[in-house]
Amino acid sequence: MKKFSTFLAACLLSATMAFGQQTMSINNGSFEQWTTTQGYVAMSVYQLFDDYITPTGWHTMKYPLDTSFTYSLGLIPIPVSIQTDVPLQIMDKDTAGVPDGNYGAMLQTFKLTDVLPGVASMGMSLGEFDTVVMPTIMSIGELETEPVMQLMALLPNLMSDPTALTMLDTLDFNNYSTGGMNLNGFNLGKLTGKYKYEPIVETSGETGGVIMIGTYNDQASGKRKICGGGFNQNLAHTHAYTDFEVDYMPFTDDPTIVPDMLEILVLSSASTTMGQGSKLYVDKFELVEKQEEGIATAKNEPSVSIYPNPSKGKVFAELDAPANIRIFNQLGQTVAQKNNVSGKVSFNLTTPGIYVMEVSGNTFRTVKQIVVTK
Repeated sequence: MKKFSTFLAACLLSATMAFGQQTMSINNGSFEQWTTTQGYVAMSVYQLFDDYITPTGWHTMKYPLDTSFTYSLGLIPIPVSIQTDVPLQIMDKDTAGVPDGNYGAMLQTFKLTDVLPGVASMGMSLGEFDTVVMPTIMSIGELETEPVMQLMALLPNLMSDPTALTMLDTLDFNNYSTGGMNLNGFNLGKLTGKYKYEPIVETSGETGGVIMIGTYNDQASGKRKICGGGFNQNLAHTHAYTDFEVDYMPFTDDPTIVPDMLEILVLSSASTTMGQGSKLYVDKFELVEKQEEGIATAKNEPSVSIYPNPSKGKVFAELDAPANIRIFNQLGQTVAQKNNVSGKVSFNLTTPGIYVMEVSGNTFRTVKQIVVTK
């Protein structure tokens, strides 16, 4: 899966109280403001791509095109040089039943020939891109296309190749993203929003997706590192706007490492098989604070040990006081759960990858990382 996205923005923050939890608004998170960008005219006659719109403060991927060729106008050869950033998107406003304001955002899966109507007119060939179906990817931080494509190829392997985490630990996210959303100390718990999804083939099982990536500035290395995130790839077929959420999950159990910047990406298709023309609609994005269960004390917080770690699938947790245990995979899905247990407790995790174990009670919460190898 080779995809990601692009952007540069500062985000307007505001906090409100809702059902006892703080929320943080996202700049243009309800997609009311839009920006128009002009198409590129290769010659006085041919327009390489049409004018296009994006929600203000959000960006989509672009492909740098640098090519020269000779176009024959009758018997007259005309040299043509093209240097431009091709927008990798089909996007539009949605006005049908939007839950907040006047507009939602529609992202459509496409072929590059859909984006470049002037290519065929000038006799250009896009090679393999004539047939490849790609998603529109909208983001809140401007990402560099080539490095991000490599990172996107890595992320799905986190569940099957634990060594992939090594790359996440060594990369500098400054090389991937410019900008992003400044959290300003907000204790991030999850992203919520509304969506509807219309795959071109209703029975295909194709879905849209939303990704969060949290980063922090590591003083020791001088790099901006990924410290957590979340992914919801289950935005399934529905004709009416429906609630969705993406839980933020830390990639470390060090409580001092928290994200100060957030990247949000929206994908018109999160499936390995994409249908040309499938559409994801989104609206009303908002961040919700992490819900604290209380303040841990030495008196009531159990001592927790996990072994073996890494393991081949059989994992033991040993607790010296009763607690609840939940284990999450990298998608934030609960894969195992046991309540009010103590002593030696076993779990069987059959799929290789990186997991997070949450040990909690009324006044404490501890998070541990588990690695399962093949």
